[in-house]
Amino acid sequence: MTPGGNPRGWKTLVASLAAGVFLLGCAPSGEDPLLLRENGIGPLQLGKSYQKTVAAARQAAPETVFAGLGCGGLDEVRYSGEFAGLPVSAMAMAEQGAIVEIELTVDAPTQTAGEAACIALRDRFARPFVTRFGAVDERWVLRKPVSREHLARIGPVVMVARWFRTGGSCYVSAHYGYGAASKTATWD
Repeated sequence: MTPGGNPRGWKTLVASLAAGVFLLGCAPSGEDPLLLRENGIGPLQLGKSYQKTVAAARQAAPETVFAGLGCGGLDEVRYSGEFAGLPVSAMAMAEQGAIVEIELTVDAPTQTAGEAACIALRDRFARPFVTRFGAVDERWVLRKPVSREHLARIGPVVMVARWFRTGGSCYVSAHYGYGAASKTATWD
């Protein structure tokens, strides 16, 4: 035994630390699940294989990921997080084994004081997209029987503020591949 303690204990400690550093260095790193890209968000990327997307999402957001059959009978992968100071859900929909549409939706608030406040929430949510992709390219409004949708294109993304006057509901989202999944979904 040495004056500093058990030499075997030091060797064990050094070996354990080295193994831990090695394992951490070899472990696949989960990317930021809400990283803005030209073709998607984090591991959710247009055109990417559904199976590879699911594996990457499980790595990036293991606590909240869900993968399986979603709305309209499409394969879906989704997870939750925080983006621009707001709670969000990120979702990708696949057709024929490839991601065709990605949506990042604000989970709360879902009610606003009025239509103008709903649009303002969309614009606040859009700031990181404007920073990443530049100014709004185009704006338009879709009038539907129970809602009014205020849309704005920012590079590859369409920002949506869906206002429902009845109940004061406001749904805000960002879409890559806007509308692609709804063209083939089955809503039976």
